[in-house]
Amino acid sequence: MNPTPPPLRETPLLNGATILAAVLAGAIFVADLVTPRGHGIAALYALPLLVGTFSGPPRFQLVAAAVVSVLTVIGAANAPAGLPVNYVLTNRSIALVLIWATAIVLARFRATWLDLQARTKDLADVNFAIDQSAIVATTDTRGRITYINDKFCEISKYTREELLGQDHRLLNSGHHPKEFIRDLWVTIANGQIWRGEIRNRAKDGSLYWVDTTIVPFLDHRGKPYQYMALRYEITARKTSEERLREQEALARLGQMAAVVAHEVKNPIAGIRGALQVIASRMPADSRDKPVVGDIIARLDALNGIVHDLLVFARPRQLRSEPVDLDRLIRNTLHLLHRDPVFANLEVDFPQGEAVGPADAEQLQLVFTNVLMNAAQAMGGHGHIDIAIRRNEAGSRREFVISIADRGPGMPADVREKVFEPFFTTKHRGTGLGLPIARRIVQAHGGEIEIDTPPAGGTTVLITLPAS
Repeated sequence: MNPTPPPLRETPLLNGATILAAVLAGAIFVADLVTPRGHGIAALYALPLLVGTFSGPPRFQLVAAAVVSVLTVIGAANAPAGLPVNYVLTNRSIALVLIWATAIVLARFRATWLDLQARTKDLADVNFAIDQSAIVATTDTRGRITYINDKFCEISKYTREELLGQDHRLLNSGHHPKEFIRDLWVTIANGQIWRGEIRNRAKDGSLYWVDTTIVPFLDHRGKPYQYMALRYEITARKTSEERLREQEALARLGQMAAVVAHEVKNPIAGIRGALQVIASRMPADSRDKPVVGDIIARLDALNGIVHDLLVFARPRQLRSEPVDLDRLIRNTLHLLHRDPVFANLEVDFPQGEAVGPADAEQLQLVFTNVLMNAAQAMGGHGHIDIAIRRNEAGSRREFVISIADRGPGMPADVREKVFEPFFTTKHRGTGLGLPIARRIVQAHGGEIEIDTPPAGGTTVLITLPAS
């Protein structure tokens, strides 16, 4: 596809073609006068007509034919006296017929050529417009990519060489079920147009959505011989839709949380207090005392679930102030070391300095969730690496905090859902820890991502503004 189609310009009346045609016609006229018998020289006047066929001004052939016709007649009038009149008339009549037949044919050819050039330019303009706005690819009937435009490379992060000859499974994000892909292929294999929204994975692992139309090109038997896919990126729209759904869900969850807080949280506190009084009155060697302790522990777990619901459904306003992130993380580690899950863990955290605007109480909740997940992923035995680095990109300054465990890692399907509310792989848990952490980090103007290095384990990257 031509990225910059040249415009059709008006041909000036006097240009190189008309000058060359005039010189050629003059030379033929002189040769006609000096040649005694001038047999076929007049027929050579068709040559100047050819000169301006492509680059001459409009109606060049017809005007030139009239001019050389006059020259042909003048040449006949100046024929030698010894030539028979019938010979001269026949010779000049044939020349005139040849000149005008050539002029008419060339004029029609020029009109057809200009129309084809205009259509080609229109097609180039359409292709240029499509290339600027759409992601274009063509494949053969086996799904192998035969053509891609620059926008395809731009969004997929692959080079043209890496994509040509491959099929679209290279971009498969694993989001869509096999039935979805099967329906797509059945539709286009039957010669029908398929439309839908597809989530793909770029070379760098990032996900993007495209609104896709796949058009099959059919041969004379009505069978597809090629497919063209036109795609438009809709990642921002899908993100907005997802946030809207989350907000609607949060509104409903907030109503439910208010009821839960009133109907459950307060009774739990009363029951727990009563059980603590009963336990304090029991003899130390009583067989029922551990049972009461277990009930209190379960009530604490239930209270924690209610607390998570309230925090997720009704996040409070940030109270931002300069916070030493290094010290905050160390304080969080100190608190967590009281938990038996952290008893046999080793933490590597080099000393550093990182002060930025933040809400210390809420960020501590983020670090607690992430560190507890890392400890639980390794079963309470292993190593956690923590690092803080400072990035500067233009006027933006930020801290990137990485918390990496050396556990079994996280499958791709789980990694894609960990930030969804109520999704959890634990036997006990609300699935709200990481969603709450993401909301808090985003409220700070940062981002939280999860990476699974090839060497194993899971790395959580938290980006926060430095100023």
